[in-house]
Formats: sequence, C-alpha cells, structure tokens
Amino acid sequence: MKNFHSLKFIKYSLVILIFYNILSLLVLFIPINSLKLGFWQITPYEHRQIMNFPNNFKNLSLLNSSNRKLINNFAIKNTNRNALDIDFWNYKLIIDSYSKDTNSDFEESFINLFFLTKNYKNKNLELKRYFIKNYFLFSNNTKIKILNNL
Repeated sequence: MKNFHSLKFIKYSLVILIFYNILSLLVLFIPINSLKLGFWQITPYEHRQIMNFPNNFKNLSLLNSSNRKLINNFAIKNTNRNALDIDFWNYKLIIDSYSKDTNSDFEESFINLFFLTKNYKNKNLELKRYFIKNYFLFSNNTKIKILNNL
C-alpha cells in the first residue's frame, strides 16, 4: 500500500513539474513584456535566458532609452539570483553607464563588479583605471569603499 502512494506522489510531482515548465516557457514566448516581468521573479531562469531567444534582448539597441529601461527592469528582477555572476554585473554596468546622471544603480553595479573581479587581475585593473579617471563622478561612500579595498 505504501508503495502505491509513493508511485502516486511521484506521478503527481512529475505532472506538476512538467506543467510548470510548459507554463514558464509559454510566458517567456508571449509578446506581453509586463506579464513576463511579473512572472520572471518566480522562474528559475537567469539573465542569460531572457537576453537570448525567445526575447533577443541582446539584439536591442542600448542607445534607445526604452530598450535600456526594459532590459534594466529584467536585470533588477534577477539581481538576487545572479549576485555572484561577473557577466551579469558587467552587463548591468554597461546598461547603467548610459544614464549615469539619472541612474544611481551605476555605482552599485560598479562596486559589485569591482569586488567580484578581485581575483581577475585584468578586469580589476580596468575598473581601477576607470575609477581613477572618473574619481570625481563617484559619491563619497563609493570612493571610501573602493579606496579601502585597493
């Protein structure tokens, strides 16, 4: 009898898992971005899946502010999931660099990328050079954090 219940549990679990994956893929393929944005938080996917097929956000021009805003909204939803991903913070830094004056996320992205690339000498050196050249553009808190870790 116990064996029967275990099989039933496994059967229902597989059905629920398959249904969830199909529903997730359907939402990712529909063209309504507001629905995707709301659903994106509960999916197990990371930023690479939203950037590539089916949405092709990587092909959108970053010169257009509405495209940057759309990509940044999906990136913000993915921040906790990709907190330790260097590629994610590098891409977010690129998006945030287009609107440094109006966007306070640039410094956060810069600091996160700076600390994550501590063991990657080339990238860390590039970030240090950028920081030195643009020293006066950063806030005092950011300056202190970076200078303490140089």
